[in-house]
Amino acid sequence: MAIRGWAKFAWQADYGQFYLIDGDDPAFQAPTEITAEMERRSLAVPAAGLVIYTHDCLQQHIRIAIHDSEPDHAPVEAMSGKPWTRVETAQACFPSRRFTISSPSAPHPLPGGPVFFLDAATVTARISWMEFQGSRDDSVPVEPDVIEIALWAPR
Repeated sequence: MAIRGWAKFAWQADYGQFYLIDGDDPAFQAPTEITAEMERRSLAVPAAGLVIYTHDCLQQHIRIAIHDSEPDHAPVEAMSGKPWTRVETAQACFPSRRFTISSPSAPHPLPGGPVFFLDAATVTARISWMEFQGSRDDSVPVEPDVIEIALWAPR
């Protein structure tokens, strides 16, 4: 199992969500109705792409890693050693075999990238969240939520 590529972002996810959007989908629309299942899992899987919901924190550290096969999954977040507050796995489709990251207030596509390339149109995505626990006040600095996304082609 080898890592094919990765990136880390300090991100601001307006409206508690961000998107992995297929490279050939300029008309991407996130769901406007959030179902109980989407809320429970903190994600939505449209026909193409992936919508990831955050836990009401405006700031996130997002890590995206593309692997050639299913990677080992650490039970804790690597930098802090704290356990993940939740983990979900889903199948996602990117027909162009590439995607970009975006959010409600970001232009799509983002000028200059980033663009991620995949080995297959259908991938498994494992999303791990380490979310701030307690009351939040976005008017004062808080530790950002950490969201790690591992992607690989199912074998």
